[in-house]
Amino acid sequence: MSGHALNPEGTLASEFEPSELSGSKPPARVAVSRSFALAAAVAVGLAYYLGAKIGFALTFQPNPISLLWPPNALLLAALLLTPTRIWWWLVTAALPAHLAVELESGVPFAMVIGWFVSNCGEALFGAACIRWFAGDRLRFTSFRHVSIFLLFGVLVAPFLSSFLDVAFVKLAGWGHTDYGRMVRMRFFSNALAALALVPAIVTWVTMGPAWFRGLPLRRAAEPAAFLVGLLVTSIAVFEETGMESSATPALLYVPLPFLLWAALRLGPIAVSTGLLLITGFAVGGALRGIGPFSTGSAEESALAIQLFLIVIGVPKLLLMAGVAERRRAKDALQASEVRFASVFRSNPDPMSIVNPADGKLLDVNQRWESMFGFARAEVIGRTTAELKIYVDPRDRDRFLEAVRADGGVRDFEVEQIDKTGCPRTVLLTGDIIDIGGENRLIVLARDVTGQRRAEREATEQRRQVAQLNRAAMLGELSGALAHELNQPLGAILCNTFAAENLIAREPIDVALMNHIVHDIAADSRRAADVIRHLRAMLQGASPEPRTIRAAELVDAALHLSRTDLRERQVRLETRVAPDLPDVHGDPIQLQQVLLNLVINACDAMNENAPGTRHLAIQAARTEADAVQFSVIDRGTGIAEDQLERVFQPFVTTKAQGLGLGLPICRSIVSAHRGRIWATRNTEGGMSFHVSLPALAH
Repeated sequence: MSGHALNPEGTLASEFEPSELSGSKPPARVAVSRSFALAAAVAVGLAYYLGAKIGFALTFQPNPISLLWPPNALLLAALLLTPTRIWWWLVTAALPAHLAVELESGVPFAMVIGWFVSNCGEALFGAACIRWFAGDRLRFTSFRHVSIFLLFGVLVAPFLSSFLDVAFVKLAGWGHTDYGRMVRMRFFSNALAALALVPAIVTWVTMGPAWFRGLPLRRAAEPAAFLVGLLVTSIAVFEETGMESSATPALLYVPLPFLLWAALRLGPIAVSTGLLLITGFAVGGALRGIGPFSTGSAEESALAIQLFLIVIGVPKLLLMAGVAERRRAKDALQASEVRFASVFRSNPDPMSIVNPADGKLLDVNQRWESMFGFARAEVIGRTTAELKIYVDPRDRDRFLEAVRADGGVRDFEVEQIDKTGCPRTVLLTGDIIDIGGENRLIVLARDVTGQRRAEREATEQRRQVAQLNRAAMLGELSGALAHELNQPLGAILCNTFAAENLIAREPIDVALMNHIVHDIAADSRRAADVIRHLRAMLQGASPEPRTIRAAELVDAALHLSRTDLRERQVRLETRVAPDLPDVHGDPIQLQQVLLNLVINACDAMNENAPGTRHLAIQAARTEADAVQFSVIDRGTGIAEDQLERVFQPFVTTKAQGLGLGLPICRSIVSAHRGRIWATRNTEGGMSFHVSLPALAH
């Protein structure tokens, strides 16, 4: 004889680590005291013995199959409540109890051993499957866990072991019913035992103490009313004598509303306890020949009781688990909403909740109210268009369209105004989330007005410093620039005198006059070019990026500095690779960078002997598809630890320098998506390199 049930909630939290028997991993080894294992084994032995005695008392002869066989269910519950390391203790403890009660009842020894194998095999198989799929704590508040329990504890394990159990009966020749009928009787017997006993035992052991501690006295009336009502109706239905057979079907369902009440309101302990009470009253009434299940033969009554209790028990357990999961989800949602509301109200950034369908404001926090000057009551149910918050109403439409298309937007910059008309630059971040089952747009507004103002001021200051740097740099070149202008102006003056002399002669040499006029025009253009470059460098006009030839930048820088190079007796070498790609940028700013590097190189070679002042300017294409300009000198050089510092403001190696030239160069190059760096030459001096991205053709 055997019967067994499995319960997902059957492990004590104090006995297991959280990782024990979780998912598909093998159970972890858990430290268990020998005294605990011994106490558990003694308890299982006593329970098994008493359960077997009850099972024999519920056996309808001549078939050796009990109406309800508790030992297997009790062993299964014990396995689910204890660590796997002591399972062998429990099975061993069940053996003497099994032998005592079976031999005492006159069962043949071979049959006793066979039943022990089938009983323990069913309990071990069911417990192992449940723990494997449900983890270390099988919870009857989980729909998945209840389903696992019903599948393996109530269905699969009893079904498979029934064939083995009845086979032992047939081999021992103990029983006269055919094989199929005995399998059916045995299966329903053990399935009912598992359904009635395991949930009650496991929930009371794992949840009972906490349930009673957490139950306020004022709320104890409901469980008490449930228990009293169930007892009264169960006695009325299952203990009634002389009941009319026509009233039986209707009366059987009188206790069911109480189970439904327990499933919806009271939870696993009430449902499992109620199911156990109904089982006890139904079985007890049938044994005493009273109640609705006493009218047929013993076998028919047993099958009717089993089917009735299984049919009402399985849906109630599933309903209870579904309600518990829904309640947990509702509680979690409420807790989440409370946390969200707390974060929303206290957030230091302005936040608003918007209906993404129509753009109406549903709520705003205090920081939003203080930023825009509107009271919360003024804005609820209105759109930002109605409040006229956006400077350009099209920005609002673009923001909402972007949110609806992508589900969220980050750092959407717009211009907004508050209630008083004060303009603000705001970065909007929006995400659509589910709140209470509805899609809501959460908008966080970050005021960056001061930051943008500071950025504009910093840009203007950099522009002014760069302009001053250009003026200082051109001041250093003033002598050379004066010489540059003197040359064409002097030539123009000489050609003018020559023209006057030529006109005084008769006849006028027209060819020579044309040549003189051509020279005057060329020298005028040359002087105009010098003046134009000076004005462009000094004016500090807004950058005008355009496509620039690399060779053009080198020529422009050398054109402005060639007289200074000649006067300082600097020998110049220019190496510009052919077919260089163009670059994109502001030519005046990039000329300033190269000119600054050339002047710095000349200053670094002031202490050199005139014949050793050598300067090289190179332009080549790199493997990274960029154009690299290099200015190489033979000057005093810079210490290794100063190579990066020279690009910082006010760091200079010149006696009279301000330390602003190279930082400005770096700022200009970075704005053109390039980079500038310095290296020490092995033969002395420095090399300054500027890399600019090449234009793709």
